[in-house]
Amino acid sequence: MSVPNSVFTLNNPIVFSILMVLAILGVIYIFYVHIIIPLNKKYSVEKENLELKNAQLMALFAELDPEPVFRFNGEGNFILANKAGKKLCNLENIEGESVISIFPAFNYLNFNEYIVNGLTTQSSIIIGEEFFDVIIKGISEMQFGQIYFNNITQRKLVEDELKKYQIKLRELSNKIQRMQEEENQKISRELHDNLGQILTIIKLNIEILKEDGNSNTNKGNIINEISLMLDKAMTEVKELSYKLKPRILDDFGLIPSLKSLCNDVSRKSGIKGIFQSHKLDFRLSPEIELGLFRISQEALNNIVKHSRAKEFSIQIVKHPTLLRLMVEDDGIGFDPQIVHNDPAKKNNLGLVNMSERALSLNGKLIFDSRIGGGTEIIVEIPLENFKPFIDNQIDNQVDKE
Repeated sequence: MSVPNSVFTLNNPIVFSILMVLAILGVIYIFYVHIIIPLNKKYSVEKENLELKNAQLMALFAELDPEPVFRFNGEGNFILANKAGKKLCNLENIEGESVISIFPAFNYLNFNEYIVNGLTTQSSIIIGEEFFDVIIKGISEMQFGQIYFNNITQRKLVEDELKKYQIKLRELSNKIQRMQEEENQKISRELHDNLGQILTIIKLNIEILKEDGNSNTNKGNIINEISLMLDKAMTEVKELSYKLKPRILDDFGLIPSLKSLCNDVSRKSGIKGIFQSHKLDFRLSPEIELGLFRISQEALNNIVKHSRAKEFSIQIVKHPTLLRLMVEDDGIGFDPQIVHNDPAKKNNLGLVNMSERALSLNGKLIFDSRIGGGTEIIVEIPLENFKPFIDNQIDNQVDKE
């Protein structure tokens, strides 16, 4: 039986549909072969070129970076290092070397995992005497990773120094508290031993006066003794007040106070004292005046107790950049080396207290002595430490005028 010709005509819907499908498939094939495939090839080439340019740029930036930078592959080997990195490792040809062989501290790393997943971590490492912050970064797009070193040695040293200063500050604070307690005990003893005894004698004499049968002569003698004791008590109170803080320091400043101190010590000890000041024609801040006064007190106390001197001097001089206080004597002196090595001797001479007072004023204390050659105590304070106080005085003076 033959098939009618009308079956294969375009009028047949089935034939028409098949031809349309074939035509569409042909168009798709042509589009894919002549457009999609070339575009993919072009994209791949451009991607490779872009990755190459990025790699070149990263290599350039790494080379220009003043800090060490290293590049590694998935096997954990170096593929690049900049000049700073090669210098750090002391290797000119580092490419191909194992990262772990150069930096054993990185033995915990899975280098391929870092690259594939683009992981980033930060850590610290010590190389020789240098400290580094380290960033390890996987770059999945480029199929490698980089290690960035940041030298923090200077910062670490500053932090360590800061910690040392904090410890010193705590020690100084404790030292000051102990000094205050010792001073309180000293004042307490002086009140009890000196003023307390005087007041006890006065009280006993008053009790005697209350008793009947005393002659007028006895009463007169007792009243005279009470008067003498009261004078002595007033003297003791004045001296104690002067030791706590002389009123003259607040009212008239450092120069009159040092001059008065010099005269007072000379009169009581019999040691000839000389005071001189040069170019200091302004008041200092209360803290500096009190600090320098206390250092002078301590130095003169040493002279009276230990020096066997015949003469001492106090000089205070303003130089262009600093203020210098000098206390000298012509006594028996001491061996500075022995004192340096014996903290007890330093404490006995008050050198620790004087040094700490100078440091609290942002200054420094220097002492020089030799056996049979006397002793010299020098305190130097930079003038900039109290410049604002000087400027304020000048402004106030201008306002008054």
